[in-house]
Amino acid sequence: MSVISSYRTRIRLSPERLVGGEVDPTWRLMEEAVQAAADELGGRVTDRITDYYGRVTVCDFAVVTPEFPRGVGVRVEPSGEVVFIYDHYGGYQRVGAEIRERIAQNYTALAVARALEQMNYSVEIGEAGGGRGEARAVVVRGTL
Repeated sequence: MSVISSYRTRIRLSPERLVGGEVDPTWRLMEEAVQAAADELGGRVTDRITDYYGRVTVCDFAVVTPEFPRGVGVRVEPSGEVVFIYDHYGGYQRVGAEIRERIAQNYTALAVARALEQMNYSVEIGEAGGGRGEARAVVVRGTL
């Protein structure tokens, strides 16, 4: 049955996208994480997803890929909680989960890198694995 499902995360953004007329840094990090996931998977970033029947759901960010044209959305709740949303009906469970995991991993790696940079570390971000059927690891290295 086609239904948009939601998947909660431990990621929290500022409840307000704009702070003092500028985009909050946590929102900028999420935008970068979403864009990186789209680039890695040959997709694009948008602000809407669709369900099996083509009904549109607007969200804060979304990644649409050739492998999953309905897309995985990112919605920020009024509390700042980040929720992934998508319709996995028709055999899209695996690819939907892969996209949301990439976004979460990218966000976490970028947040750690920014924190290290704030402490004057030199930061390198790399990736290991991630091929078909392989676990993907994002490695953040900081040197003082």
